Amino acid sequence: MTDAPARNGDEATTAGGREVFVTDADAVVFGFPATRVRVRIRRRPRSWRLSGAVRRMAIFVVLAPLVAVVPPHAPWLIGALAAGAILARRRWRERFTLETVQGRCPKCGAELGVKAGRLRVPHPVPCEACHHEVSVRVPDAVLNGGQGPRGCPEGPIEVPREPLDAPDPSGT
Repeated sequence: MTDAPARNGDEATTAGGREVFVTDADAVVFGFPATRVRVRIRRRPRSWRLSGAVRRMAIFVVLAPLVAVVPPHAPWLIGALAAGAILARRRWRERFTLETVQGRCPKCGAELGVKAGRLRVPHPVPCEACHHEVSVRVPDAVLNGGQGPRGCPEGPIEVPREPLDAPDPSGT
């Protein structure tokens, strides 16, 4: 492993041409204060995603005529091609893989565990102790290389607000 430049003060390394980074995220359960967790995420290059998608589709294109022999013919053929298309699309959309989560459940405080898989935003993680679904939210700036959603610069937005108990400026 060689060190690659870290983003936003987080750890980043390159392993076999695939960037792996560790960063902070929020673990959220409705009605409880959020907790900070450490997540390990692997960025998947376009070549990895494309080769996996093509491989999955090719397997089902080869399999489709074999299962089409079984009556009724058309549903098996369509089903095999649809399954290949769905699995290929899932591989193509896997821009990041969530490998580990280190932190505690906001509700019960138990250690969270996760199986490696495609990172969803927010990523659901079941708590084994309290059986609640914890949403792990990784900041957009981490995933988009310093950019917010749709390429907007990430950062705090200053919104002037008046306190709720402030007197009415119109005097009424």
